[in-house]
Amino acid sequence: MKNTNGGLVVALAVTALTVIASPWSAAIASDQETAREGDRLIAEFGLREAPAPMSQRPGWRAPQKIIVDASIPGLLEALRGQLPGVQFFGASLPAAIDMAAGADAVIGSPRFICNERLLAAGKDLRWLQSVYAGVEACATQAEILLQREIVVTNLRAISAPVIAEHVIAFTFALSRGLNAWIPLREQRVWADDARQPSMTVISGKTMLIVGLGGIGNEVAKRAHALGMRVIATRATPQAKPDYLDYVGASSELEKLIAEADVVVNALPLTTATTGLFNAAMFARMKRSAFFINVGRGQTVVTADLTAALQNRTIAAAALDVVEPEPLPKTDPLWAQPNLVLTPHVSGSSDLGADSSLRVLRENLRRYAAGGRLLSVVDVKRGY
Repeated sequence: MKNTNGGLVVALAVTALTVIASPWSAAIASDQETAREGDRLIAEFGLREAPAPMSQRPGWRAPQKIIVDASIPGLLEALRGQLPGVQFFGASLPAAIDMAAGADAVIGSPRFICNERLLAAGKDLRWLQSVYAGVEACATQAEILLQREIVVTNLRAISAPVIAEHVIAFTFALSRGLNAWIPLREQRVWADDARQPSMTVISGKTMLIVGLGGIGNEVAKRAHALGMRVIATRATPQAKPDYLDYVGASSELEKLIAEADVVVNALPLTTATTGLFNAAMFARMKRSAFFINVGRGQTVVTADLTAALQNRTIAAAALDVVEPEPLPKTDPLWAQPNLVLTPHVSGSSDLGADSSLRVLRENLRRYAAGGRLLSVVDVKRGY
């Protein structure tokens, strides 16, 4: 999931069980739990199981108390009753800290589940489930999480197909000059040849995907289907899929970026990726290249990207994430004509939260049974 930051007003400690119109509550009845659900999720989203079951980890027990982030509308209602005999409590962060004693698990946003005070109060915590893919807030607590052997899981790859469609939409918007045509339409100008933006064909062009995770792989499939040559970098070596021409190590970025007509940043935020796309990196790109970011805003030096667009060091950019967010109205990035900008919405769609809920419920089932959880996070790496 991405950008599900809705608020829910809570009076003191625990929310009442009420019906809330939200993607979470809409999905309650749609998911039929079966023993094969985990296999379906693994096949559908390319998820990975933990190498060892929870029952083999120190301190695991059949859960009795689980805290749910009350700031996410409908989440408590969607999960409550999933495990007979287990108490689910929806709470704001202050209330969650007060009731953390005796809790086995916490489900919610990364800033909620990995809050330092909540972890300190929850001496019995053994599992933290993020309802998002990005877990930077948990990476900052890596030392305590590793020391106490608390498992963190996330919703990696669940929104990847939707975000990949956003990337392809960005690619077409830039290649067909929509960043120029739309303002002209607003001015009621029928552009003559002098004002016609440059338009290119993407078939046969090279797309570089920086960060070949769940999102990157889905982008690669679609770009390959459109006739593009697709290359990528990734931090950990794996077999190359047929839809990719080449997969290099992260250290090969500086070389590969010079080959690309479209550069797609799908990186998580880590110490190594912070500020990676700076003036020097943009200078290595083709002057005709497009830069697309659906990863994390902090991986890009915003001032350097703005300068690259102003100076036509690169041809254009399309961003769904920026640093900071929201982008201040006075920031010069807004004024760049060769920019398409969306407000961190690439994971939004008409599909709602059904897929995310399926993973949450499956992980609940697996945790209660002492099984192997899906999508365990390497908190040292931050993803």
